[in-house]
Amino acid sequence: MPHAHRRIESMGQDMKNNTFENPWSIVGYSTFGALILGIATYLGYLCHLNLATAGFLCLVVVVLLSSFGRMTSSAIHSIVAVAWLDYFFAPPILSLRVADPRNILALAVFLTTSLGITFQVTRVQRERQLTAHERREVKRLYELAQQLMALKPEGVDTPQLLMLFRDVFALRAVCLYENATASSCIVGEPRYELETRTRMGYLAGEDSDDALCRTSIRCLRIEGKDTGVLGFEWPDSETFMPDSLSTLETTMLERFRVFHTAAQAAVTAQAESLRIMLLDALAHAVKTPLATILAAMGGLRETGGLTPKHFEFVEVVEAETARLSSLTTRLLRMASLDREEVKPRLQRVDIAHLIAEELDLKSQQFDDHRFSLTDEGECEEASNTDIHDVEADPELLRLALAQLIENACKYSQSGSTVRVSTRATENSIAIRVRSRSHISMGERSKIFDRFYRGEGSRDATPGTGLGLDIARKIMLAHGGTLVLEDSSETESVFRITVPV
Repeated sequence: MPHAHRRIESMGQDMKNNTFENPWSIVGYSTFGALILGIATYLGYLCHLNLATAGFLCLVVVVLLSSFGRMTSSAIHSIVAVAWLDYFFAPPILSLRVADPRNILALAVFLTTSLGITFQVTRVQRERQLTAHERREVKRLYELAQQLMALKPEGVDTPQLLMLFRDVFALRAVCLYENATASSCIVGEPRYELETRTRMGYLAGEDSDDALCRTSIRCLRIEGKDTGVLGFEWPDSETFMPDSLSTLETTMLERFRVFHTAAQAAVTAQAESLRIMLLDALAHAVKTPLATILAAMGGLRETGGLTPKHFEFVEVVEAETARLSSLTTRLLRMASLDREEVKPRLQRVDIAHLIAEELDLKSQQFDDHRFSLTDEGECEEASNTDIHDVEADPELLRLALAQLIENACKYSQSGSTVRVSTRATENSIAIRVRSRSHISMGERSKIFDRFYRGEGSRDATPGTGLGLDIARKIMLAHGGTLVLEDSSETESVFRITVPV
């Protein structure tokens, strides 16, 4: 409603400025009307009409004149008509003096009636002009809406939209400032620095109109949020209704934004589905030959006759095959978790025993590191919590924990200690893995992204960038969390939370 009132007021003011807006035009039209009234009353005087008949004749002339003028000129015509009636018909004749009080009353009644009628005629005329103007503008809006709806969102850009607005409404220039990109686009030939005015409208956050420069600034809002600012510059021959235009522009911009967002989401989903399918196919294709290689190496061991050097080669092949098998298992797990086909098979798990077993395995794999396991005890609210007995999937939990310990070893200096600690809270068990490594501030938000590897470790440290993402998905499947709790210049701490 406020926009509608403002639009009507804007149109009324603009029409007021366009209809005899020059003061000299008002003077000229009033003079013309005074001469017509003078001629009419003089002819009545020659025909010896009385005051009442002459008054009716003058009233008709004033009403006819008001149909083509404004209220100011109509009021002047009414006053001039009273003067002519007094001069020609109110005794003493041919004088502006009135001798009979009844004639004074009659002239006053004529003036009041004339002003009332001309006011109503002028008002009806203005309303008729406003209605015609609104009908014309609605027709333009309908035409513009038809053209906009016919556009295909994938082939439309901002300049094309603005050119449609400019062409349909015969605008001098249109400018759009978008908050998301902090950039502006302008089409047309502005005369009053429209782009600067539009940016100032963004800073002010308010709609504005400048009748002198014929510019309008409108803030575009979607669900109460500012999305941009639209600026219009109108030619001198056109009236304008910027509120309707800004509403239509906001609607169309939102339509195109939603389309591009949906299209991007569809492309991302298809790419993700293809990636998962490729990982799944690759992992299954590799599993069978790996099992064959391990079986063959076991057969070699049993044949006998191998020299110590040969046994060393067999151990290397078995170790590398086991590592490759572990990697393919992770790929399969990740693909399954992304498809949400695998749910944790919960059972009673002794957390302390599981961690101890994993540390024992890692001590053999990373013999250049030291490992420690400590129990930090229970918080005050967790007096009834048994840290050795939780509901979890042991295979998945071991996979997540193994990934954190491996990362701690890979990205810390040789000879350093990887410390694992546990602490019971009221509703969960927290497992922390500490290592002497550093994660930069810029990488902390990316380390859990799939296939992301740190800038300094891409060449020096082997890996795929899948481990942390796998571990996080496992903990989310358990209803727990995996976060980077702290990373200073000398130490990084990852925390796994397992619900009790």
